[in-house]
Amino acid sequence: MAIKPVRLVASDIDGTLLGHEAAAERFQCAWDALSRHERPLLIYNSGRLADDMLALVDAKLLPKPDYVIGGVGTMIIDERMRARVEGFVKELGQPLDAVALAAVMNTIEGVIPQAAADQHPHKSSWCLHDAEEQRIHEIAARLVGAGLDVKLIYSSRRDLDILPHAGGKGRALAWICRELAVDLDEVVVAGDTGNDREMFEMPHVRGVVVSNALPELRQAIGHDRRHFLAQTSHADGVIEGLRHWGVIG
Repeated sequence: MAIKPVRLVASDIDGTLLGHEAAAERFQCAWDALSRHERPLLIYNSGRLADDMLALVDAKLLPKPDYVIGGVGTMIIDERMRARVEGFVKELGQPLDAVALAAVMNTIEGVIPQAAADQHPHKSSWCLHDAEEQRIHEIAARLVGAGLDVKLIYSSRRDLDILPHAGGKGRALAWICRELAVDLDEVVVAGDTGNDREMFEMPHVRGVVVSNALPELRQAIGHDRRHFLAQTSHADGVIEGLRHWGVIG
């Protein structure tokens, strides 16, 4: 079966497109060299909040995207209008119960809240260093026991994000693809940590794993041949992967 052309590229930012200044400049040049009328849609999919991501674009540290997915998949911004996509806000449902969440999380040893700037109504973010998977499952069970219907995303051996079930980098990207009528086998994703895992687990999606990716992502994808393991790091790895998938000639 022939591989479909790529119609959409979704990439993480920190540790993927950013983290090596010269590589980021090379990515920007390579992307801007593509025909605006023929290149895929570009989406940034990050744990950063949307305004922070748009500030990077305005500072010309990243090429202009079509959409940004922020807050670990809990907000979508249409870059053309610089406005939140309200359909996805409805998909997420009611905001998290911050008081009830804090009541549970404050009883867990070693857990501390992240900065207020990293929180928003559909994302509660905490720091927990070097937790094993079993401990994350135990925390999830305690939240369920308190009547909180949420999902947990743990990455970088430090960041613990609590989201609605409709949130997450993969769920948000899948929502955009449905809205834009883009098939998942026309999508390439790129990332480097565990909070990118949902994107790589989407059925039929092709991936690019940069060489500096953490073991938590490499182990999650295993030897899945849908995903390209770059030999270079950061944005150079993304360029390498986009060449492999035929986006960059």
